[in-house]
Amino acid sequence: MSSTVEIHPYSSRVLAARPHDVPWRRVISRQHIGQLLSEHGPLSPKRRAEIKAAQSFDLAVRCTAEKLVEHHHGNRIVNAIISDRGRFFATIFMLDLHFRRHDEGIGLTPGRLKDLCVAQRICSATRAGALLSLMKFGGYIEPAQPGSDARVRELVPTDRLIAQQRARWHCHLSGTAKVLPDAGRALASLDDQQFFEATVRLLSSHFRAGFRFNDHTPGLRLFSERNGGMLVLFSLLIASEPGVSLHQQPIQVSISELARRINASRIHVLKLLRDAEAHGLLARCEDGAVLVLPPLENDIADFFALSQLWITYLTTTVLDYLDEARSQR
Repeated sequence: MSSTVEIHPYSSRVLAARPHDVPWRRVISRQHIGQLLSEHGPLSPKRRAEIKAAQSFDLAVRCTAEKLVEHHHGNRIVNAIISDRGRFFATIFMLDLHFRRHDEGIGLTPGRLKDLCVAQRICSATRAGALLSLMKFGGYIEPAQPGSDARVRELVPTDRLIAQQRARWHCHLSGTAKVLPDAGRALASLDDQQFFEATVRLLSSHFRAGFRFNDHTPGLRLFSERNGGMLVLFSLLIASEPGVSLHQQPIQVSISELARRINASRIHVLKLLRDAEAHGLLARCEDGAVLVLPPLENDIADFFALSQLWITYLTTTVLDYLDEARSQR
């Protein structure tokens, strides 16, 4: 079997041929999400199965997991911002609202972010406000220059937040490029500001339309909704023996080390592992080792396959359009 999987042509090719139809300015519908995940869409079950069967898939997964754990290790502020599902979404929405300023006349404000997070059932308005305060403290956002209307408390992302998001995408794309060659184009374009802004907006538009990874990988819901939960899961993954199914090998891990990695208490990590065991996702051995059970192992593979196809679809859509638009200048 080939070590890479060619991505199938899809609507990104059509969009590139219609420069007036800017993909990241369109309103994405639930029907469009359904088409992406349908039998003939770029995120179809068949495509995910092809990705998981690729010779380089396991290497790609381990590469991404290792880079993400390394990226977050020891950074208390970053871990607090995007260590769970709600904070991840909120961060994308902050960037998206800022980048929509040119089209909508106003960018990121506390009120707009709170309304969006509540409407999308990401978190409460109170939690969104607390996150903004934390990000101000960490130097990720700052007040905008005063405008004509002093009542508008507009905020702007700093270079630090944009660099952090680029670094996170680099983690995903580095692994994905081992399976899907088109991801290499995006990896080489990460420093292109127009590409970055367009991808953020297209990503957010799909989230606004209802796309959620947890709908397709329910076993990961417990981890993604806990602070540092996904990093704990990735740490288990990279501590495992390559080439051996997770459910066939007890993984020796240190609870204290896991807690240090996510800047949390041992109690927090122990509760996460016990809850996962109660849900039939993990088993804990007498010697303290952790065994990932088949339902969770399958969802981990599905998550990475879906995320690899997803990020490649989004970035290819943007790059195809930008290449076509630039060639016509």
